[in-house]
Amino acid sequence: MTRPRSNARPPARRRRRRPAGGRSPRRRGNGRRLLGAVIVVILLLLLLGVIPSCGHKPEGEAKIYITAGSSTADIARSLHDQDVIDDEKDFVKKAEEMGVDEDLKPGTYVFERGMPVEEIIEILASGEQAPEGTLTIPEGYSIADIARQLSGQTDISARDYYAATSAVGRRLPLKGAQAETLEGFLFPSTYDLEPGMNASELVDKQLETFREQTSGLEWQHADTLGVSEYQVLIVASMVEREAKVPDERPLVAAVIYNRLAQGMKLEVDATVQYALGWWKPELTQEDLAIDSPYNTRLYAGLPPGPICNPGRDAIEAALNPAAVDYLYYVATGDAEGHHFFTSSFEEFLAHQQ
Repeated sequence: MTRPRSNARPPARRRRRRPAGGRSPRRRGNGRRLLGAVIVVILLLLLLGVIPSCGHKPEGEAKIYITAGSSTADIARSLHDQDVIDDEKDFVKKAEEMGVDEDLKPGTYVFERGMPVEEIIEILASGEQAPEGTLTIPEGYSIADIARQLSGQTDISARDYYAATSAVGRRLPLKGAQAETLEGFLFPSTYDLEPGMNASELVDKQLETFREQTSGLEWQHADTLGVSEYQVLIVASMVEREAKVPDERPLVAAVIYNRLAQGMKLEVDATVQYALGWWKPELTQEDLAIDSPYNTRLYAGLPPGPICNPGRDAIEAALNPAAVDYLYYVATGDAEGHHFFTSSFEEFLAHQQ
């Protein structure tokens, strides 16, 4: 049997709308993950330095330590690593053009980032180091003086320096040296303070400088003078503290040797000051009576050791005293620190202030 047709139509299917351009929509989650991965990779490359940063260059000062024996290229590399210069090859080329590529000095320097390369080279050639990178120890400083200087200017403590200046276990540079401390051997000079340098390393440098600066002196004169090499150093330390005018150093040395030869007490005020522990400008009668082997007012002969660390000129004077018969000297009171020298006790008393 046939069914009658119905005029009703079946419901129409709903079609999906496509975006303009006919492309199918992408899933948003995948795109975000891909973008995040790209950002992470870029950040890692920036941190590793593979991709240069587009940020500002470092500004301000940079402290650079140049070690001894560094080549111009080594120095350029250090400067570049600290962003002081932009081009290492340009630095080397300019140093060669200025004729100082082999004259750049080691030490600690402070440079302003962005300063002209020529100015940097001039500073390195002149050795104009940062104040905190050097230590200048004056002639006539004692161990106590140097220890105080270190504690005020460096990271080396006074206690550490005192400990490092013990002579126990050390081979001293001069014959006849039997000392408990290195007083006298800690050569006065300007020293480069390497980063992290400790007290022992500084003392080693001072001893090495003493050897270098005194190796060519006429130490054989000690025999002629009737003393040991170490005793010459003791005389030199007194000369360093007593003589203010360079030309008077051989005269002061002569007075000391002449008084020793005649069995007279030296009566050197600087030895009393050393016994007191500081360079007291005016000594009292109580000071002069201090019971110490270093007090040459009380004890005859040389003190047991140097009273300071003398410079080369004072040591030369102790090795080559003036050929005079002076036994006394007294300060004239002038601004330069001159002395009046005489072999007459009466004249000595007449010139006392």
